[in-house]
Amino acid sequence: MTPNNNKTVLFVFSLSATIEAERKPLFGAHKKNTSKEFFKLLNKKTRQVAQNSGVDVLWIDETQQQGDSFNERYANAYQSLFDQGYEKVISIGNDTPNLTTQHITNAIKRLSQQQLVFGPSKDGGVYLLGYSKNTFDKAAFKKFSWLTSKVSNEIKDFAIQNNVSFSVLETLEDIDSKKNALEFAYTHLNFSISTYILFHLATVKTKYDNNTKALRTNILLHNFLLRGPPSL
Repeated sequence: MTPNNNKTVLFVFSLSATIEAERKPLFGAHKKNTSKEFFKLLNKKTRQVAQNSGVDVLWIDETQQQGDSFNERYANAYQSLFDQGYEKVISIGNDTPNLTTQHITNAIKRLSQQQLVFGPSKDGGVYLLGYSKNTFDKAAFKKFSWLTSKVSNEIKDFAIQNNVSFSVLETLEDIDSKKNALEFAYTHLNFSISTYILFHLATVKTKYDNNTKALRTNILLHNFLLRGPPSL
């Protein structure tokens, strides 16, 4: 791929929906197909958000990742893109439903002025991370406590200790457990993904309808019937 004029690339570092469902059976071990369809929805939304960013976009899943550990695979993804000639490399995951194109374009703008930009997740991780080429330290990168609640603070500390200019985006929520999924759904009821979560984690027996409005009507009717008639 030929780098764009501003030499910025955005890559989605994730797993395929099938593998995600195996590792994160959000809807129960006996409902892996439900989890798989959920991650397909997340992937689709993430792809749409990424493609509207105005820069080159790559999707790097388990078939393209190289390394024996998550830390190595993640670091190698950055390094390979810098080696291809990109000057700014930004990564996102697929598990932050309220990530928007505006978050990404904001990160791109900030990275043109700063050396590093990141978006902290509510659980202490990061949902977005952007480096300029002259700031990326592969050895230090691999030492971060990836997949833990420490990594956001570690990245910030690294920047401060090494006099790296940085910018922090707003904190967003990611989904990596049943609890996270329910919390997100109940606080973002207008999202179609929330409708999917509540439908499959609730006791509603109606067949899932891809039309969001129709599904919400079924859920509201179900709850109304459970309450019974109003008191006179």
